[in-house]
Amino acid sequence: MKRFASIGFALVVTQGALAHQPTMSDGTAIGPDSAIELDDIQLSRVIYHEITEAAPSLWLTFDVDRPQSLFVSLGLPLLDRLENFRPAFAVLGPGLPAIELPIEVPEGLGGVLFATDEVMEPEVFHEPFSRTSSWILREEYVDLPEAGTYFIVAFVPSGDTGKLWVAPGDREEFTLADIVKLSGVLGEVRAFHEVAGGGFPCFLFPLAAVLMLLLALLLLGDGARRAVPGKRE
Repeated sequence: MKRFASIGFALVVTQGALAHQPTMSDGTAIGPDSAIELDDIQLSRVIYHEITEAAPSLWLTFDVDRPQSLFVSLGLPLLDRLENFRPAFAVLGPGLPAIELPIEVPEGLGGVLFATDEVMEPEVFHEPFSRTSSWILREEYVDLPEAGTYFIVAFVPSGDTGKLWVAPGDREEFTLADIVKLSGVLGEVRAFHEVAGGGFPCFLFPLAAVLMLLLALLLLGDGARRAVPGKRE
């Protein structure tokens, strides 16, 4: 793996193959002081969280150094019992209008609320890598008017419990290291969606073949250099 990294090999894929880099919430990111930190807000990722009495909200935080637009998507695992589950999310930060929420808002910050109560027929989304299905309740671009620290908070105005995911960012990008990490979290993602464990994602077979070909070419190159008379490593 280090050898591939040394030649700058990286993999960039589209949403048709890998939709988001996944993170599983451990239930502790329930306030601004314990929010999950995001380092690149434009990079597409998804955070899975179960709303319970002990963890009634999910908080994410990030810093920006200039005004920009943020994409956020909110959805649910496609489970019959969640058909009428309607969480909301808010983006909080400097320069945003005053906002009142049924949860604590950090002092000095405004925000924009995105509810889903009126969503009757959410979009169905199938994620090929994990082979899971979701309902997408809302997708929004939010203008961040100035540099500073911002928060995304997802919660349920009705107080109901259930499962949700929040997906900030719209730049789809994966390196080989990311794919290795994905294979480790794949079982957790499928368990969150309550689907049985599956085998190796089919689209990774051609990827593995390409990697094996690259490795073979590198080894052949090494052999050719050693075969040159008088040439030393």
